[in-house]
Amino acid sequence: MNPIFQELDLKVVHINHVAALIRLRVGLKIPPSARQPWQIVAGVYEVGVDGSQPASPCAVATLISLATDSAAIADLHIKLGTPFLASRDNQPHYALRVNLVGPGMPVECAEQIFGFAADGQLFLRGNVMNCLRSVSARPPDRPALFVVGDSTAFCNGPHQRGWGDELVLFFDPARIQVLNRARPGRSTRSYRREGLWQRVLDEIYPGDLVLIQFGHNDADSQSEGRCRGVLPGVGESSQVVCLPDGQMETVLTFGAYLRQFVLETQDRGAQPILLSLTVRNRWIDGKLAEPASDYGRWSASVAASVGIPFLDLEESIRTRYQILGPEPVSRLFCRVDDHVHTSLTGARLNAEAVAAGLKKLRVLPQSLFIDYEPTAR
Repeated sequence: MNPIFQELDLKVVHINHVAALIRLRVGLKIPPSARQPWQIVAGVYEVGVDGSQPASPCAVATLISLATDSAAIADLHIKLGTPFLASRDNQPHYALRVNLVGPGMPVECAEQIFGFAADGQLFLRGNVMNCLRSVSARPPDRPALFVVGDSTAFCNGPHQRGWGDELVLFFDPARIQVLNRARPGRSTRSYRREGLWQRVLDEIYPGDLVLIQFGHNDADSQSEGRCRGVLPGVGESSQVVCLPDGQMETVLTFGAYLRQFVLETQDRGAQPILLSLTVRNRWIDGKLAEPASDYGRWSASVAASVGIPFLDLEESIRTRYQILGPEPVSRLFCRVDDHVHTSLTGARLNAEAVAAGLKKLRVLPQSLFIDYEPTAR
């Protein structure tokens, strides 16, 4: 096979803690037999600790070209939200996937792994990979269970794993799809601002279930750093702040953002469920420390006010941790100095708590659940 993609050239146009603008120059040669019109579609995916990628991109760009009989150069600009810079202990990276789609021709894909250095410069990992692949689409005959949240549900750091990655083990894959759309470092505010929530809405069908869990990052600064902080509480107050690029943004309360998630999910004919947070590995005199924030309580309040189910994941995990004790629980986290992000074993324990909670809420047919056997994987 002669690759259509001849070259992928990536450069950072602008970067700050809130967003990165990347210029992608694609060099390609379209075979004369290809029929017009065709599209170049580029997506950037946050790569997980095991090399996996959520099926939904965190940034996209599309260019329609007319040249079909000669070499061509195409320029695209991709805006990537919340770029993570590499440090000594953490080297998150991304996958750029460029597809060429046209009538009567297979989908050719080129993929390049990249990351951002500590100074904001872009670095490449490995060579460009060319391949042919079929267009994947969500099977319309199976309901979906979406996971929407932060890094406790999907991790992209060393030795980390999120509960959303492991939830699939507790459901019959032939009858329901578990689609993890959580993103590291996001809050209710930044998840919406970056367009991640809109991409979930575009996937939702009537009858789906959407698990929504935020709060770990919502207490951050509102107008500095990643600009992901929200106003505390569940009321309707708001505040206008200036982002690093000079744009103005109206910041709402945590509860107001949650209500938007809920109402928009219901408008799609799907069932939203709010979750409290996972539990930090902090102990005082042999007992787990009490929650350091009110986000779990606020989530419960919103769920009650709009009449939807609430899954108290924090209480369920706390009970399990307290039975195990400090030393065994420490092995459920990715590092001794990381009290938030779980290891593979910890993620499975948390996912089991989520599945048990959903089973108790009876929001899904009991036949969709399966008993996970640790030796099976």
